[in-house]
Amino acid sequence: MEQKKYELKQLPKFHGRPGPLLFIILDGVGIGRKDKGDAFHLANPTNLLTWMEQAKQNKLFVSLQAHGQAVGLPSDEDMGNSEVGHNAIGSGQIYSQGSKLVNESILSGRIFKTPAWQEIVTATGKAGHTVHLIGLLSDGNVHSHIDQLFCILDGIAQSNVKRVRIHPLLDGRDVANDSALLYVDKLEQKLAKLNREYSMDARIASGGGRMYVTMDRYYADWKMVRRGWNTHVRGVIEPEDITSQYPGYFKTVHEAIETARRVYPDKKDQFNPPFVIVDEHHQPIGKIHDGDAVINFNFRGDRAIEISEAFILENFKGFERVEHPKVKYAGLLEYDTEIHLPPKYLVPPPDIRDVAAQYLGAMKVSSYAIAETHKYGHVTYFWNGNRSGYVYPEFEKYEEVASDANDMIESHPEMKAKEVTEKLMQALRSKKYKFLRVNYANGDMVGHTGNIQSCIKAVQTLDACLPQVITEVLQQQGIVIITADHGNVEEKFDKQGKIKTSHTLNPVPFFVLDSAYQGEYTLSTEGIAKPGIANMTATFLELLGFAAPEFYEKSLVRFQA
Repeated sequence: MEQKKYELKQLPKFHGRPGPLLFIILDGVGIGRKDKGDAFHLANPTNLLTWMEQAKQNKLFVSLQAHGQAVGLPSDEDMGNSEVGHNAIGSGQIYSQGSKLVNESILSGRIFKTPAWQEIVTATGKAGHTVHLIGLLSDGNVHSHIDQLFCILDGIAQSNVKRVRIHPLLDGRDVANDSALLYVDKLEQKLAKLNREYSMDARIASGGGRMYVTMDRYYADWKMVRRGWNTHVRGVIEPEDITSQYPGYFKTVHEAIETARRVYPDKKDQFNPPFVIVDEHHQPIGKIHDGDAVINFNFRGDRAIEISEAFILENFKGFERVEHPKVKYAGLLEYDTEIHLPPKYLVPPPDIRDVAAQYLGAMKVSSYAIAETHKYGHVTYFWNGNRSGYVYPEFEKYEEVASDANDMIESHPEMKAKEVTEKLMQALRSKKYKFLRVNYANGDMVGHTGNIQSCIKAVQTLDACLPQVITEVLQQQGIVIITADHGNVEEKFDKQGKIKTSHTLNPVPFFVLDSAYQGEYTLSTEGIAKPGIANMTATFLELLGFAAPEFYEKSLVRFQA
């Protein structure tokens, strides 16, 4: 990251505390309704509830919006997520994000006029090759949106491409856990319409559940990506996923999904085994060949990076590809802006500038960031405006605690909270760092399982881990901020009473524990039209004793006269 001259002025009267400021993000822990689906409430986390009450008495507690327009998404019906959340908290600004960026490009028609579109789509059609689309099929609007896929398909048809193959990943995580056929039906109706109107051959070719096929992140499980590669590219189902009851090869998508549900009733959509659609001769209808084009229609980057590497990198080491067709590959967005992956993308990403880490590094504030693998990229890459690596290496340290496999989360809801806490305690006791940030993944990752009992245990785990770090900070005469990036664990049933695995539209808590608090300031959202998580940044800068940049979203701190 460019190290420009970033200066912060000291506040005239408040210079922070002698000790560190610890910023705790309880990922996916929003403010619920205290009902039967509110795992936070059911867990009765006595420590957190005590601290919240203390903060409220001191007027150091507010609730903040963590979804929709507060984090740069199109509307307030859009759920927040950890990526846009950490972008906002790390930068103190609201940028048009993933879905909104894509929508703006589609509505203006820019996406269909770019050199990337001409090279990836138009040229492929002229050469008589196939355009393949791989991505998450739902309207969850966290990784993708089916409406955007339909607009892209319209553009492909209008670009005179005659052969299209779709390789959808089933969601069941950001939407209802058994809703896959709803989206498959919509897609098949759309393809039938395009085939009629444009004399196309557009069909669904392969797929599987997002948490079992293709969409791994942070290099946690290359087997997921390998399954996707074999399924989408080679038209091959791995032997371990074939049984006498689940053959892996099917004539229709309906048959594939319905068979999986009958054979594996507990797996639900997100863990659906891979499937390949075959013709009457039992041959895959959508293998990827030299000269074809591949578009990843996910707009969010974390779960699109590894499959992108498999297509792009010559010196790829994630797994044995067996076949590596020479294709034109593009992401809907650039998924990693630091290493420019993929090199070709249809919509430019937000250019997030002037993040807090740049200012703190320039002011020589020593900083520390930690999380387990599932959220490590959030307190580093996303926090720093979608940039990899350190901002000021001489003043920063990042630590990652390796996560267990995804399939252990429901049965081990404690995840790596204890190990993260132990590492954080070491950092605190070293007294090397003035500003520390930590993300506890439990609320979000366990929340996505939809298992209410596991969610309760996850919250109780957090409540048991936090006292030691908070005690340490307060003993060092520091400040603790506790908050979240979006909701999840506090709402595990939808309005119809069905299990909910997605994020929520609930606000998140934001409260301060100050070792030497004597009423010098309070927290307030007064005067802020839409108080959101981007307001946190100026707030923690002020609690460190610095005046925040004027263009940041307004601080929540109100100093007493």
